[in-house]
Amino acid sequence: MSNSFRLFLAVTTIAVCWSNHVPVSRQNTRLGVSLVDIKTKLTRTSVNNDFESGSPDPWIDTSPTSVYWNVEDFSTPTEVNYPPPTPSMGSKYLRATRDSQLAPGLLILRTVTFTAFPGDAISFKFWIRSKYTGGNTLDLVLAIDDVETTLLALSSYSTSVNVEWRTASSSFPISTPTNLTLIFYGYCGGNSEDAIAIDDILFNSSITEQGTPNS
Repeated sequence: MSNSFRLFLAVTTIAVCWSNHVPVSRQNTRLGVSLVDIKTKLTRTSVNNDFESGSPDPWIDTSPTSVYWNVEDFSTPTEVNYPPPTPSMGSKYLRATRDSQLAPGLLILRTVTFTAFPGDAISFKFWIRSKYTGGNTLDLVLAIDDVETTLLALSSYSTSVNVEWRTASSSFPISTPTNLTLIFYGYCGGNSEDAIAIDDILFNSSITEQGTPNS
């Protein structure tokens, strides 16, 4: 190998390493939170979705039956005879959508695994209705590895006369930074009155973008 080629490799390696290097002056070490943690935090806040974009991302629909989550516009509801209540903001929301036979089924909506911090919380709006009280279900579950913990169970709001969006919220029962997944489990029945919808998912973090506590 010639000396000139060795020099070329050395210069190239240094350039590549430097392009991936974060200068120490740009690192935020207050409270021990580095840029790596802040990037993780950005991933956590990406959980936010008001569905006005028309996409459920980054939430992932893994429903195993014919019922699935679909972004719906209030002006063009899937089930014309039973439209949802008017959203408080915007016109789009995520709704449990059934086939033409209104076949019932299980619904699953989940995030990818991300790192949450003590004090983090989530809030969202929901609408759930059923022909019979408690007939439909909507649970928010926190999963750490293979262990699932129910944060919210909202089936008690599932009635034939529920015609309003409600707000639910929950903090995460963790005492250290933890890798976890958030999952909505739902069941939508086969009656024409049955319906489930979610809107305005908002992640509330105990850490700001600069890595300092929220006051």
